[in-house]
Amino acid sequence: MVMASRTFLQAGNYLYKVANRGISPKTALKQWSCCHKTQSRSISISHVLKKDDNAEGSTMTIPEPPSLVPADALNSPSIVDATEVLDKVGVTLNAAGEPCMASYGLGGMWPSGWVQHALEFLHANVGMPWWLAILAGTVAVRLALFPLVVKAQINAAHFSEHMPQFQRLQQNFNEAKAYGNKLEAARLMHELNDFMKKKDINPFRALKLPLVQAPIFMSIFFALRGMASAPVDSLRVGGLAWFQDLTVPDPTYVLPVLTCATLAVVMKVGVDTGSNAMANNPLASYFFKAIPVILFPFIMNFPTNLAWYWFCANSVSLLQVSFLKIPAVRQKLGIPVKREWTPEDLPGTKKGFVEGFKDSWANMKAVKVVEERKRADELQFRRAGMGPVPKTYKYDPTKSPPTAQNILAKGSETKS
Repeated sequence: MVMASRTFLQAGNYLYKVANRGISPKTALKQWSCCHKTQSRSISISHVLKKDDNAEGSTMTIPEPPSLVPADALNSPSIVDATEVLDKVGVTLNAAGEPCMASYGLGGMWPSGWVQHALEFLHANVGMPWWLAILAGTVAVRLALFPLVVKAQINAAHFSEHMPQFQRLQQNFNEAKAYGNKLEAARLMHELNDFMKKKDINPFRALKLPLVQAPIFMSIFFALRGMASAPVDSLRVGGLAWFQDLTVPDPTYVLPVLTCATLAVVMKVGVDTGSNAMANNPLASYFFKAIPVILFPFIMNFPTNLAWYWFCANSVSLLQVSFLKIPAVRQKLGIPVKREWTPEDLPGTKKGFVEGFKDSWANMKAVKVVEERKRADELQFRRAGMGPVPKTYKYDPTKSPPTAQNILAKGSETKS
């Protein structure tokens, strides 16, 4: 009993001392318990009770307890408010009572800073955990880009109607260019441009959506990487299921595998453009299939918040393309039915990887030969204009031409 009373009084005095330093009672009590844990275990009754050897009968005396914390001490104006201390050290709390992005040196005026502020609003003001805030932000971005996705689907369906004729003209132009027939190549290029203008098709329209998505993806990428590198303390417990800590890579590698798998499916179906360009180009097909495998060693070392965002983006894209495949939805949005062509309908035959690589290598060599001939002609023309004039005449044209008598005299000298 005496031991418990002494410990309680020591804790009260400690709380009173640290109150003037702006430390909350809960935090101070934890610090005191850590510092006095070993000391409290070593105290015995002999340290509390003092034996009076001079008194008759060897009586034991109990020391006077220390004074309690004064009742008016907690209301003393000398106690510093915790918010004032945080303001002095440059720490600002958000709505959730956590240090804001500016306290970590994040949330600037760059696009990545805007993303960090938006995620902080979803987490602190709306009350979402970090994994849900990242998911909600991903869905919001995809919904904002939905009109561009619909436009890309319409362009892809319209372009597929004229695919055979377009590829035929393009193939003829490439052949003429490879063989160095400039006149024929110019004529075919003019014919190809007229065809695209007449049919209102442009293959470069498919690049609008990727050009808009690229800066958005990079902004979110750098925002999440900066939050994990700081790190934002609440990210350590803001995960889901097996990935609670969003600042470190997934130790199970499950999330990187799911991210690469969904990325492969996205590239396979051509989510954003609605056209499977890989089916018409064998080399591109093998390249896109290899991208998820190539990226896996990098994704497995990403912080979990980055892998989680990429997985969410791929999943939302797949749900989006599934939604746009519904006939009623396509009719409502004005997306025409995409015409599918067989390899027999398109110019040329579908070749394997080896044959396609050989043809590409042969075309590269042919183009190189044509370029070398062109450079040789230009060099010869330059030398002819800047070098000495070659002699292609019997007599010097800068001098007076020889008379008939001179020619006859020179001829008689030669005979003799």
